[in-house]
This record gives sequence, structure tokens and C-alpha cells, in this order.
Amino acid sequence: MVEENRIIHEVKITNKTEEAAYFARNNIPYIVYLTQDNRTDHFPNGAYCVEDLKDVDTQYCERVYRRFKGIPWDIAETDRLRIREITVEDVPRLYELYQDGSITQYMEPLFPEVQQEIEYTKEYIKNIYGFYGYGMWAIIEKQSGQMIGRVGFEYKEGFEGLELGFMLGVDYQGKGYAYEACCAVLNYGINGLGHKKYCAFVNEENTMSIKLCEKLGFHRNKTIQRNEMNTEGVMVEKSFLRYEYDAKDL
Repeated sequence: MVEENRIIHEVKITNKTEEAAYFARNNIPYIVYLTQDNRTDHFPNGAYCVEDLKDVDTQYCERVYRRFKGIPWDIAETDRLRIREITVEDVPRLYELYQDGSITQYMEPLFPEVQQEIEYTKEYIKNIYGFYGYGMWAIIEKQSGQMIGRVGFEYKEGFEGLELGFMLGVDYQGKGYAYEACCAVLNYGINGLGHKKYCAFVNEENTMSIKLCEKLGFHRNKTIQRNEMNTEGVMVEKSFLRYEYDAKDL
């Protein structure tokens, strides 16, 4: 059971394929309890499964409910910020944050058309959040309620650990928000996701991000070449500094 604004929402638990299929068809939040008798059964794609009912706590049920109902997960909170999953409704605000040309100086731009970004965001929510349980999240300034940037993790094939990424609107830079948000998600990644190793790839000329990585405790490893899209939409090879962070070293 999940309580939201004093309304009790129900999350079903089943070990039967027929019930799971019914819940899936009718968008009823449910969890599959795996047992020795049903491990070879075919359950709907994307079902949340547990092998031990002790793992089904309030937070787990709440997140299952939110995923079924399209409500973004809350990831972390600080004194000034709230980190949550991005929604389709955030897309127009992203274009406002990306208006300043300095934002895309060191990172890929948004799609040229808003509808393209909306479709990308829908797929991102379904395939990245839905599969990995992490990704790039929205940074919300509590005082204004405005989205002021993005922060989060991405999986990069061939690299050990998760990649930390961040973006902050120009009006919100130089106020400690990036450090605050990155600290919050690193703590979530270590204690919530159980990942210990992280990396960050920073353009050699991006002195602000270099200082931030070093302040966060990342250590410079080496320089690598990566393909990135420039402001004209062309893939070009650029040099990046690779920084690494290992929570086991702390």
C-alpha cells in the first residue's frame, strides 16, 4: 500500500502469470513474486520482480506505483534542491536553459525541434529509467520550483563504473548548486544503487567542470578521444580528460 497525499494506493503482489497479465493490461501496479514453482513461467515484459518479500518495502511499492502511473521518482533532496526524474513537461524548460550558447560549448545540444526532444524523452523514460533505474535527472530549485539543470548517471560501454554528468543553467552557475546536486546523486549512487566507481569526461578547456570534479574528489586518469555532436549537428572527435572516483578509496 502506498500513501500519497493521504490517499491510499494499492500495489498488487502476485505469483501467477494470469494475474500479472491482467494487471499489465489494465495498468494496475503490481509486483511479481518469484518462487521455485514459477521461475520458468512467462511474465509480462517490464514487470517488477522480487525473490524475497522482505525486499518489498514502502519505497519499493511507491516507486512501482509511480512507474505505472507515469509519476517521476524522487531521487534525492538537499537544503536547496530536489532531484527527480525528468518528465515530458520539462522539455520546454530545457530549451530555455539551453538558450545560452555557452551551454552547448562543452556538451551536445538538444534536438532542433521540440517534438523531437519530446519523443526522445518519452523513450528515455521508458527504456533508460525503466530498465536501468537511473539516468539524467532534473535539478529543481526548491525556492522557485524551477528546473535549473540536469544531473545523473549514464552507462558507457567499455568503461568501468557509471559516468557522472551535469548541466546547470547560466543564471544558476557560481552558486554552489552543481556541487550540491552532484554530491547528492553520488551519495544516492553509492548507498542507493550500490555502485562504487564513477567516471567523468571533461573537455580540456572546461575549467569550471574540472574544478568541480576535483572538488568532488575525482582524480584525473588520462586524456581520451571521444566523438561528440557539435552545434551544427555533426559528429566530431574531441579530447576529454577522464576523471575517476572510487568510493572504496574513501
